[in-house]
Amino acid sequence: MTPSISIIQKATFKILIVIDTIEIKKKYPNPNNNLNEPIRIDQSNWLIINPYSDDIESANSLHFTSLKIKKKDKIIISGISIDGGSSDSIILNRIQNCKSKKELFSSFESFCVSKKIILNNPNSDAELSIVNSNQNVMWFESVILDFGKSKIEVIFLLYNLDEDGNQQSLYGCFVFNLNVNIHK
Repeated sequence: MTPSISIIQKATFKILIVIDTIEIKKKYPNPNNNLNEPIRIDQSNWLIINPYSDDIESANSLHFTSLKIKKKDKIIISGISIDGGSSDSIILNRIQNCKSKKELFSSFESFCVSKKIILNNPNSDAELSIVNSNQNVMWFESVILDFGKSKIEVIFLLYNLDEDGNQQSLYGCFVFNLNVNIHK
């Protein structure tokens, strides 16, 4: 007879941060590229998508989330940009706990995966011309340590497409705080 083994499956909660690069470039025409002194942006330049919000206040908020989860559950945060067709992009650089009375999250750890993708070749007039490319996907993970309200500091880099259309250059370093309520 095989002894029974108890397996505890921890839940994973994903939050997507959407950043409006067009508005950021309008509001901050002379950005700072110093990662140690990123420019603080206001809430009108970003929002979150969180399908796990557990109350009406949180579900109707674009900048705050409330999660009913257990200790040791995992939270994953990733980001994308809304660029109005300008080929701007963002890279989440660092996510960290703000100064709080108690830490609700373990340190956020970054992950990056590179995947091979096939795209239409924009430099060809042929109907079925394709090219191989790599696409990098990045996210941050943390584990829930405690319950309460907290702020998470999100630092990201904004890149824009160079005039030649082949390279992206760093436009600036930016930061904002995401408010989170973690409860049982």
